[in-house]
Amino acid sequence: MRRIPTPTENEAPDSFKRWKRRHSGAGYDRFRDSAAKAALKDSLVRRQKFLCCYCESRIKKNTSHIEHIEPQLGGLSKRTMDYSNMAASCIRDPSEYEKLHALSGSDFSNMGSSILHCGHARGSHKVVSPYDSKCERLFFYSFSGEILVNPDLKDAADIRLAEESITFLRLNVPQLVNLRALAMYETLKLLEKGVSEDDIMRELYGKLPPYISAAKTAARRWAERGKSLE
Repeated sequence: MRRIPTPTENEAPDSFKRWKRRHSGAGYDRFRDSAAKAALKDSLVRRQKFLCCYCESRIKKNTSHIEHIEPQLGGLSKRTMDYSNMAASCIRDPSEYEKLHALSGSDFSNMGSSILHCGHARGSHKVVSPYDSKCERLFFYSFSGEILVNPDLKDAADIRLAEESITFLRLNVPQLVNLRALAMYETLKLLEKGVSEDDIMRELYGKLPPYISAAKTAARRWAERGKSLE
């Protein structure tokens, strides 16, 4: 999980600010201005460099949803309209997402009834925030593509938070595991060809490479092993 700078209210789109001024005290359930909501999501996607706030898959405005870091709790949360409490998470429509993968013939039989992950899988469970300064050090990436609890963690609360974040966000569904493994493999191939890590990880047209945290792990381990993974 990549640490994302916490949004400030001043960064919010003007159309979103205007809507809030016109509807002082209104919760997210009343936020039905499609233009303002589209601008809001677009701003979140762009500031996240077109990566899901949790799994780092590539997202666009039409393939993502607005995630509340502090869950809405059925309207009980006082932060449902705070820009600083919002992020962009992958999967716009859960039913369409599952239907698409069912039609693809992918084998998800070992996952139970759902292949959802990230914001739509989380519900109201507590998980680490991508705005938390410690989010990156909680996890470790294996070359098989799995995201694991960082073995260097000592604090029991941090270990539990990492475990629960992986579980509730379903960060090890087969699709994500395979894509992270591919990102790590491609990173190694580029490094072996002499491409610099900075060039591999660089932002291009406002976008960072998908699964960049896993790719950085591959690059670091490649360097630590004397540029050889054999």
